[in-house]
Amino acid sequence: MTMREVNAMIGAPDDLARHETGKRWIPFYYGDDAQRMQALVRKEGCLTYTGGNVFGGGGNQLIKIEVDPSGKCLE
Repeated sequence: MTMREVNAMIGAPDDLARHETGKRWIPFYYGDDAQRMQALVRKEGCLTYTGGNVFGGGGNQLIKIEVDPSGKCLE
């Protein structure tokens, strides 16, 4: 699912965090997983999405759901 589809179902996240993955440094890697984006949904947990390629395009596919009502999954 894309971030847009998830947000339409459960609403907007309360917080977002973005970071690079190790794939960012692989020469000629053009996949959508060079970055990751985590969305915190308060009292529920975190959703992890692909953040796109090294050029900023693509991504936003849901790849992980972490149930953590305390919200520590974003730290």
